[in-house]
Amino acid sequence: MLSMARPHLPGVALCLVLILVAMAIQLSLPLGVQAIFDRVLSSGDKRQVHIVAGGLLLFFVVRSLLSFWGQFLLQRIGDTIVVDLRKQLFRHYHDLGLLYHHKQNVGDLLSRLGSDVAALRNAVSNLLVAFLTNFFQLAGATVIMMLMNWKLGLMVLAVSPLVSVLTRVCAPVFRRLSATIQDRLASSTTIAQESLAGIEITKTFGREAYESGRYGDSMTRFLESAIRARRIDAAFNATIAFLTSFSTIAIFWYGGIEVADGGLSAGTLVAFLLYSQNVTQGIAGIAQHYSSFSAAAGATRRVFEILDTPVEVRDAEDAIPFEGPGAAIRFDDVGFQYRSGVRVLQDISFDVGAGQTVALVGASGAGKSTLVKLISRLFDPTEGSIRLNGRDLRDYSLQSVRNAVAVVSQDVFLFGSSIMENIRYGRLDASDAEVEAAARAANAHEFIERLSDGYMTQVGERGVQLSGGQRQRISIARALLRNAPILILDEATSAIDGRSEALIQDAIDRMRSSRTTFMIAHRHETLRNADRILVLSGGRIIGSPDYQQLIGEDDGGGRRWLKEA
Repeated sequence: MLSMARPHLPGVALCLVLILVAMAIQLSLPLGVQAIFDRVLSSGDKRQVHIVAGGLLLFFVVRSLLSFWGQFLLQRIGDTIVVDLRKQLFRHYHDLGLLYHHKQNVGDLLSRLGSDVAALRNAVSNLLVAFLTNFFQLAGATVIMMLMNWKLGLMVLAVSPLVSVLTRVCAPVFRRLSATIQDRLASSTTIAQESLAGIEITKTFGREAYESGRYGDSMTRFLESAIRARRIDAAFNATIAFLTSFSTIAIFWYGGIEVADGGLSAGTLVAFLLYSQNVTQGIAGIAQHYSSFSAAAGATRRVFEILDTPVEVRDAEDAIPFEGPGAAIRFDDVGFQYRSGVRVLQDISFDVGAGQTVALVGASGAGKSTLVKLISRLFDPTEGSIRLNGRDLRDYSLQSVRNAVAVVSQDVFLFGSSIMENIRYGRLDASDAEVEAAARAANAHEFIERLSDGYMTQVGERGVQLSGGQRQRISIARALLRNAPILILDEATSAIDGRSEALIQDAIDRMRSSRTTFMIAHRHETLRNADRILVLSGGRIIGSPDYQQLIGEDDGGGRRWLKEA
């Protein structure tokens, strides 16, 4: 967090000066009270009382203005740092590869972005101001007391070692409990996110009570940890309050004896009591803020363990942009395995000329989807290389490679916004006319025009307001608008009714023109126009039959390809 504050150091320094001056004025009050008791009241001059009281009032008007400005600036800097942290964390989420996201719960990631960063915001923006104020209050009052009467000063400071020991004992407990609280809150958020995302299946199986029970149990576990933390925090604060009160009583006792013996003036004793309150409040405040900072350490760990996670797929230092125009692709002995050691692809080698269509055939789990994800560098091969127009794919900048790929998949994802915005996601600078042209080419314009709000119709989360065929055509329009030289069709027409399939297939045929296309399909009809068919089984290419051989029309034994796959 300190490294993120480095650009704001001049502003932080100004804030510290303002708060320091304000606290210096605050510390002048006991001296003014001492003067009233020892000199003004003894002289009986009411005019001097008015002058001293008016001077103190003016001082505190200035102190309030300085304190306001210093605290406001410091809180603004703290909020800016936390916003920067939130943006950095969100960007890092998107930089991390699919391998990372496949192992994470969305609810947990949202919890770190939300409640964990909010806890840091409180620590940076609120606690820091209070901590600095209490620190300056403690330091200034201690120096003045020691100059006035070192014996009484030591009596006030005698509680400091006890407070320090108590704080050091309790701080690790606060950190552990805070981490547990944040983890359990994240678990509850995950359950809520999954349950609401799958509300249809929940209702279909009548599991409303079950899901409510799951969430209730998770919140009960969260409450148990929170109550334990509050109990320890309350005991800690009560002990600190007792220790600081004890020191104040000791000063009153010893100082009262000194005043009675004539060794100390009444004004000095009153000033000392006021300074002792500054010291004890400072000690108590710092101890309380230390416990709060320790509690925020749990949230800090959860946030920064994400930021410390290395990005697996990244640009090379000398990466160049891919500019096309065509896209010839070559796989050279490509293999891929997850970090767990599970091998998904091995010994994959083939060529695809620019503008050609390759169909990938094989049973579920054969490696087809993983293979096409390597093309857009969602993963990088662990063996071999993929060459795009003669250069290793990793030589190109990541953004330019992904700009060169358009994907239409079976599981269409639409954002919960308008149809216009979902299509424009393919190319953010596209005009309304270009969006409409893409929709017409995807055979989507007619049904869009029949909707109540046309292109501005809100589709709902994941497009639930639309049918499967409608969502698929919007996905095709999005890919058409992208106008990328590489097209990936991952089961784009499966689970679609006959009429929708005809419209979608017509749009796909139009889209494939002049593009290098990778097509994953099980239906024979969609394979008919492929320039090449690759059959995958167990992560390997086991054959490359033509269409007639694949369906067994020419030799009566061609179906062995599908059987082996």
